Order: sequence, then structure tokens, then C-alpha cells
Amino acid sequence: MKSNHVVTYDGLPTSAGGAHSLRTRKPAAAYEHVRRFVDSSTVPTSPADVSFRIWAGGPDDVTARLASRTEEVLGGPRRRDRTHAEWTVGPDAVDVMLDVLGETGTCATTGHGSSLAAVTWSAPVRLIDATTGAPYEGVDADTFGRFRVDGYGRLLGESGVRATIGNASSSLSLWLAFPADDRLCAAVAHVRQSLPFRLSPKHWRRWQPTRDGSGYRSTRIPAPE
Repeated sequence: MKSNHVVTYDGLPTSAGGAHSLRTRKPAAAYEHVRRFVDSSTVPTSPADVSFRIWAGGPDDVTARLASRTEEVLGGPRRRDRTHAEWTVGPDAVDVMLDVLGETGTCATTGHGSSLAAVTWSAPVRLIDATTGAPYEGVDADTFGRFRVDGYGRLLGESGVRATIGNASSSLSLWLAFPADDRLCAAVAHVRQSLPFRLSPKHWRRWQPTRDGSGYRSTRIPAPE
């Protein structure tokens, strides 16, 4: 059943807008969409990295109040530069910061019209088989020699989730690795059931070993049905 091929979904690359919209302006509702997908379709392979950012270019009074409230909850920022200030968010503070975003309101935006602040939640994961509740055998980074697919550290066979939950809009970026064998269609159907948006038909690839065995190459394929 196992294959030395793997099918990936890159949803969505930067050239296509960067991520799928979560289609709600309520931060808590957006985060619930993300948690529902992660809990039903994946197993994290390491703890999530969660951060909070306030971007420059928004209303001065709102930004000042938001920064003051954030420091009450999280302490001082771990990073501050001309574009944004960033804090680490511990597991116990996620819900509080979502409430802070909700209190900020949807009208507080930067000069570019994007959210003034956002919680970013990201984690490497493995997709799970709906029939067993376990990760798919043979679909992991070690199986494919920890082959790097790009300059961002993504490994072939590993999946990843990155949610940006903003006060004005929220999005979810996905890098998903599916079994490239008779399990593929059921695996894709399981993922589709737990997402609040449609997967793009254009960003699917099948990866296979190069002829000399030194790495992997990919070809575009239609969306599995």
C-alpha cells in the first residue's frame, strides 16, 4: 500500500494571496475553525508557536490602548521594530488575546487596510487516517529523507498549519502531505470535511524520486476526487 511518492497541497502560496480566508470577522470564531480542523484531521509533531503582533500604521490612540492592554497580559514584547511589535503567547493566554482582538473591533486597521493586530498560530503536523485515528503510515519527513522543498524549511512528507487571527480578518495557510496511493481520495475527503472553505483545485503536486535518487521532483496534478 505504501508508496515512495507523496501528494502535497500548498494552500495558498504567496503568489495566490498567501492563505485561505476563514470567512469570519470574529477572532474567537476564526480560531474555533482552526482548532476544529487541527483536532479532527491532524496530530501536531511539536508544540505550536503562538505569537501576537501589533502592526504600525494604525490609529495612534487605538494602538496605544492595545499595546498597554497587551503588556498587562503578556509583559514586554520579545521584538519591536518599525513595522510591528511582537509578543510570545503562552497556551493559557490564547483565549485572553482573542478577547483582546475582539474588543479592538474590525475598524482598527493599518494604512493598508489590514488588521491592526493578530494572533499567529503555527505548528508542524501529520494528517491522520479517519478510520484509525492514527497518522498515515509512510507519510512523514523521515520517509522522504527530510528533503527540503523550499527555503522556508518545509520538509517533504510533513504537513504544516499557520493561522493568522486578526481583529479585522483571519486566514489559514496549509501545507499538507497526503499518501499517494489508494488512501489518497479518502484522505482528501476527510480534510475537506473539517475546513470552512474549499481547497483550491490548482495547488496540488505529486512528488517522486529523481532518477539518480538524490532527491525528489514534483509535477502538478488535478485535485484528487
